[in-house]
Amino acid sequence: MATDFPSDLLAARRDLDAAYTALAALSRTLPWSVEPDENGIAATGHGPHDIARPPTPGYTEPEAAEVARLTADVMRLATVVTSHAFWSGFSGPDLVEARMDLINAAKAGPPDVVAAA
Repeated sequence: MATDFPSDLLAARRDLDAAYTALAALSRTLPWSVEPDENGIAATGHGPHDIARPPTPGYTEPEAAEVARLTADVMRLATVVTSHAFWSGFSGPDLVEARMDLINAAKAGPPDVVAAA
């Protein structure tokens, strides 16, 4: 299904992808815990996800503020994308397919950008 998306919907989806990518990148640089933990966590040997965690200083105030800002952006943009009036013309499998088309169109970039050969 080839779908022509409203420019504001496509822009919101691209902004959502960018905000999510920024949040994920930031999260990879942060300590494992938001809160300081001077003792860390010892592995108990029970379960596949049981891993030891070293002591952590927790997030700084600027780190916590940036995580909160990016999380709010992701939530706001996800709401804009999913509640857009454009979707009212679709239902069932057609809605799913159109939403997947939007994801792919957003990843493809603006139509006036030509990839270098």
